[in-house]
Amino acid sequence: MKLFTSTFLIVLISATASMAQRLVKGRVRDEKAAGIPFATVLLFAEGQTAPAAQKIADSAGNYELQARTAGKYRLRASAVGYKEITKDIEIAQQTLTADFVLPGSGQQLSDVVVAGRKPLITRKADRIVMNIENNALASGKSSLETMSLAPGVFVRDGQISINGNSGTRIMVNGKLLQLSGDDLTNYLNALRSDEIESMEIIAHPPAEYDAQGTGGMINIVLKKQGKAGLNGSVYSNYRQGRYGGFDNGVQANFKKGKLGLIANYSYSNMKRFNDIDQNRNFPQNGMYSAVNNGISRNTGQRLRLGGTFDIDDKQYIALDYTGSFGTYTDDFVARTQIVYPNAINNSLSSGLFPGRSASDYQAAGINYHLKTDTLGSALVVLSDYSINNARNRSQGETSFFNANNQFVRDTAFRNSTPSDAKIFTADAKYIQSFGKLGKLTGGGKISVTDIDNRAAFEAFTGGNWIGSAGQDFTYLYKENIVAAYLKFDATLAGTDVQLGLRGENTNLTGTLFNRGQTTENKRDYFNLFPSVYLKRNLNKEGSYNISASYNRRFNRPSFFDLNPYVGYIDNYSYSMGNPYLTPEFNNAYEVNFTMASKYVLTASYTRNRDAINNIIKTADDNPEVMIQQPNNVGSTENYLVGLFAPVKAAKWWDMQYTLQFSNQRVNAPQYAISKNILTLQTNHAFTLPNQWSINLNAFYLSRIIFANAVLNRLYAVNAGVQKKMFKNRLVLKASVDDIFFTNKVSGSFYFNDFTMNFSQLQQDRRFSLGLTYNFDLGKAFKMKNIESSSDDVKSRLK
Repeated sequence: MKLFTSTFLIVLISATASMAQRLVKGRVRDEKAAGIPFATVLLFAEGQTAPAAQKIADSAGNYELQARTAGKYRLRASAVGYKEITKDIEIAQQTLTADFVLPGSGQQLSDVVVAGRKPLITRKADRIVMNIENNALASGKSSLETMSLAPGVFVRDGQISINGNSGTRIMVNGKLLQLSGDDLTNYLNALRSDEIESMEIIAHPPAEYDAQGTGGMINIVLKKQGKAGLNGSVYSNYRQGRYGGFDNGVQANFKKGKLGLIANYSYSNMKRFNDIDQNRNFPQNGMYSAVNNGISRNTGQRLRLGGTFDIDDKQYIALDYTGSFGTYTDDFVARTQIVYPNAINNSLSSGLFPGRSASDYQAAGINYHLKTDTLGSALVVLSDYSINNARNRSQGETSFFNANNQFVRDTAFRNSTPSDAKIFTADAKYIQSFGKLGKLTGGGKISVTDIDNRAAFEAFTGGNWIGSAGQDFTYLYKENIVAAYLKFDATLAGTDVQLGLRGENTNLTGTLFNRGQTTENKRDYFNLFPSVYLKRNLNKEGSYNISASYNRRFNRPSFFDLNPYVGYIDNYSYSMGNPYLTPEFNNAYEVNFTMASKYVLTASYTRNRDAINNIIKTADDNPEVMIQQPNNVGSTENYLVGLFAPVKAAKWWDMQYTLQFSNQRVNAPQYAISKNILTLQTNHAFTLPNQWSINLNAFYLSRIIFANAVLNRLYAVNAGVQKKMFKNRLVLKASVDDIFFTNKVSGSFYFNDFTMNFSQLQQDRRFSLGLTYNFDLGKAFKMKNIESSSDDVKSRLK
């Protein structure tokens, strides 16, 4: 680590003397002097047809790009709905300013939107961006369901992984969610696709992001409105599988003078089924088999309020509030049979196992932004305070029968596990731009967490509910995190370089009160997390390039996993937390080769130490009982090669393919798994006349390693259609998920001599119908981005 730090400092010093880029910047405006958001600016060397540099302007029309050599160039600016303008310029050593005024094209709005349609998937240097706004497949989906459309992302039962690496963290507008488990699931179910502009899949985040998250990050970018006065949208979606469900919402923005306000509200009500069949070996040569038929109901409300105030043209302050309120019920009917070689010992049980959970998540934040020069230097200060109140209850009522189907006995139990979390986060960063010499970013963050978990158990005995004090517990968790980082971006000897180093110190205390005893678990640890990103163009235009990266990350156990709760599935199966989990550490290496600015060939290797997996095993004190519990299981490895290939089959038909081949390995004391895995995903977008469009998505997974399970192949096809009417004010969407009803999960769990085979069928095939009405009044304006400091904490509040 000393060698890395020394090298880091040497590069910082030498970089400022070795840069020789020429900077071109300016602003693209319309005829009324208003900035044109997201205009395209291309720079061509004299006599060349391929651009030497290109840039998408920001939401105010500002752009900045670099030329490698001095000389004569042609600069071209264009935007949907405007005429293209070209300028001849000559670039010397100093910064050149070139502004554009684009006249309107006079095209009808319908023609403009078709021409400016964003691709569903965009591959950037450090992330994959999946656009949601014009994707009919996303209609009516929650943000959790929408994630599964992204290349390399797998979502099952609330668990999210990227390229086979678990431990994925979720951000909203660049802020980490301090939620996990059922709380995170409820939040993501309440956040609907109609509120989302795009999702960014960041497999290997740089140093400015929290080191938490061995499975990378997914950043959900919410929609931003761009009109002054009052503008927004109202939407409604209905979904039908075996059961129906709906979600409705309204989004509104108001801008006048220096003040900007935003308000979003959504309500969803969904009903699903979940059928699980399982069989496993049982003590004394018995065989356990169970059929569990579940029905879940989820209702969620989400409210977002925010405001920005422009102090002057260089600084603004923003306030925001987010409330997410969800209730979830999961009612299982379980029928269990145990068969022995001697049939007289056989038994049968039948029971009801209802579960109830409710979570109220509320967060308030303030942030301040200051531009310190014209090169892009800025100071950003963020602070958030969030609370999460969760109320969980589970219950079981079972009747037992002997081999002759005669009634033997009844059992009934119930428990309550409330949890209250309070989290304060604050961070600041300063970005110093040296223009053509590069950019240096430094920052720090603090996080203070206080969680109170309690549990009360009761059994039905003698006609009364009797408390079970021996099972009751209180678990108090306190955590303080202090972090600092430094990141440098530059171009050295023709190679784009990004170097980062992050340090995080964690101090935590977990105190368990149970059976009149107090058990305290204290930890205090400091870790460094370096990151390196390199990119070099292989031709003058940069259309062929090679890039490489390395970063080190880790997973702190989620707050939910640390809570020693117990949740019953049936009389022979339950789930529980683990307060003695330790962090999981990850090292990731990746090389990318980009061809013709389109095709990307990837090779990567990741290794996790002390991996945290939510495994299924038999109880230590009772081999008849099966437990689902997070554990540090050893190490995992993932070797991967992949190809991303966009293909334009016609002006109206865009295709994208993602092909991955990986070898995944899990090495744990109680089990070892090694499998080769093939993943194929394809997206098709058809742009048709009269504002019609069609989206088609299909995926195939040869198998999946999931904790200590191997899941058999999965594949499905999804299709959606969209129609825009009345100058895009009214948008109608319809889609069908899992058209051929093939997305059925089956597989086996392994742990020592224990093997469990299972199959699961959920409500994956659904028809969705959605309607959105857009309204706007006023002139174009830029809505300031309201950021949050607490996104990483939200992802741990499961």
